[in-house]
Amino acid sequence: MLCVGLTLCAETNRRQLFLMAISLDGGFGGVSNDLASDCFRPRLALRFGITGHRPPRLKSEHHQHVRDHCAQLFELAAKSLSDIVEEHPGIFSSEPAETVLVSSLAEGADVLAAEAALGSGVRLAACLPFPAEVYAKDFGEVEWRSTSSLLDQAQSAMALADFNGGDEAAYEHAGRLVLSQSDILIAVWDGEAARGRGGTTQVIAEAVALHQPVIHIDASGKSPPELLWSGLHDVVPDRPSLDGVERTDAKEALPRLIHALCAPPSGEEQAALRKFVQPHPDRSERHFAWPALLAATGAKKLRKTSFHPPKPSDSVESLRNHVGAFAGQERFGAQLTEEVARRFGRADAEAGYFALRFRSSFVANFALAGLAVMLALSGLLFPDGKKWLITAELIVILVIIINTHGANRSNLHQQWLNLRHLAERLRLLAMSATLGQLSLRAVEDGTTQPGWVSWYARATARELGLAGQTYDQAYLTKVRASMLELIDDQASYHEANAHSMHHANHALHRMGDAFFVGTILACLAYLGTAIFVGKPGNLGPFGVTELVTFATALFPALAAALYGIRMQGDFAATSERSTVIARQLAQLRSAIERDPLSYERLIDRSRRLGEIMLAEIHQWRLHYETRPLSLPG
Repeated sequence: MLCVGLTLCAETNRRQLFLMAISLDGGFGGVSNDLASDCFRPRLALRFGITGHRPPRLKSEHHQHVRDHCAQLFELAAKSLSDIVEEHPGIFSSEPAETVLVSSLAEGADVLAAEAALGSGVRLAACLPFPAEVYAKDFGEVEWRSTSSLLDQAQSAMALADFNGGDEAAYEHAGRLVLSQSDILIAVWDGEAARGRGGTTQVIAEAVALHQPVIHIDASGKSPPELLWSGLHDVVPDRPSLDGVERTDAKEALPRLIHALCAPPSGEEQAALRKFVQPHPDRSERHFAWPALLAATGAKKLRKTSFHPPKPSDSVESLRNHVGAFAGQERFGAQLTEEVARRFGRADAEAGYFALRFRSSFVANFALAGLAVMLALSGLLFPDGKKWLITAELIVILVIIINTHGANRSNLHQQWLNLRHLAERLRLLAMSATLGQLSLRAVEDGTTQPGWVSWYARATARELGLAGQTYDQAYLTKVRASMLELIDDQASYHEANAHSMHHANHALHRMGDAFFVGTILACLAYLGTAIFVGKPGNLGPFGVTELVTFATALFPALAAALYGIRMQGDFAATSERSTVIARQLAQLRSAIERDPLSYERLIDRSRRLGEIMLAEIHQWRLHYETRPLSLPG
């Protein structure tokens, strides 16, 4: 307990210094010192889970070899993490790398691994299937004394409160929570079939199916530890099974495994990661084209702030409004409302910045293309100024080329999508982590090398860890209220977005139609005049023939520019997506309100919320990755 207390004090002091630095520097946007930038560089962490047999299935004569193997694994892990930090300076925070063991502290393998962990300087997180006073009834007096001592030394501890003592469903949920909290599962297993719900064999099988590495320590001590992992396959199976998964020597493979799990991506992905974690300049420049378009179509009112990118501090506060109820939960609450909130704030604001730049760039391109056509045709009306009009047209075309080249060189659309994806992953993490769901391996990219967004989201989840709390009715009520607040916020956004995008699309469509109607009317007027009146004369200083030629060439070009803006902006599909998402969120809200308040049901609803919110990112990516900014043609 003393060791844990000193650690918590050190972390509290670090956060207080961080907040003082922000206050002295004039707010979030101006932070540039190393202490402040440390907030965005994740602390390197690795989380082991433990499952295994209890006596008498795990015999006492095999206890020491289990401890020894676990201690050796933890020692190898510490060395591997240290190597990763040295290989990648500037990415991780200044705090030392951390190894954590997540355990249910059941008699037998769980306790043996926890003892080895504490003896190796590894931190302990406890996931209990019942509150301690209920769980104690599953132990003898001597055995509970050992578990209780370990529980006192745990960095954080949670307990499920939905089940009666001895209920196998509680052990099943606790086992799944250990999986969600872990990168690697240590399994002390005799290799035999499951003998009950939530047992060791079931937990191992679920871990393998989730592409989670499992280190099998033979409960009988007859063979050395082996690694079971779908990542060892030449072609990673979609749903690996316990019987078919590849195996290799665990201690030999562990350093490479940890590197695969925890080392940052390489190449361009690492460059993007480094850019994100470094101090950022204030985004003070203005971008006019996109806000002006929305105002011109009546989709949104034009405000002074419309031309500015969003502020990180506003995004930070929006997330804190949803998770502020958990701020008092010591280490977890401090990290949730500081590191996670600030990382979300940066990702959300940067996504808004790149979205504004990208959208303004393609609107400006099409508008300038229309202007270039108008300048070219104006030579018909002002022949004496032809050379100046051609010069102006050339300048406009050069501006289009420079704008397109700059947008593609900066990779605006890709940066926007990546940062939007990261913001949503962190927003969902802030909610799911309150239920203990880190899902470090149950992600969309399986065992493949993740991009920097998935890597960073996982690194933040590892650092956040476990909410030390009894998941009783009072706590679950708080989680449900936060989830409903988030759903309401997102539903309101999507309802407003659906309306504004539909309005903009409809207005652009009508404008395009008006230009085509104008072209038809100009053609009919000219033909009628030529047929019934004779040779067209002049209209003021301009010849009617030249005016008609000007209009019938310019109007279709402007209509085409408006069509290009509609297609590039994806207004109709965006409106439809937001309408569908708002409806799905409303249905989810109704379901949550009707549900009996239980941990299992909230887990299911949290998972559904993630599916709804991330589906939009995948649809955006499908659209915009096939339509980067290009020259209007």
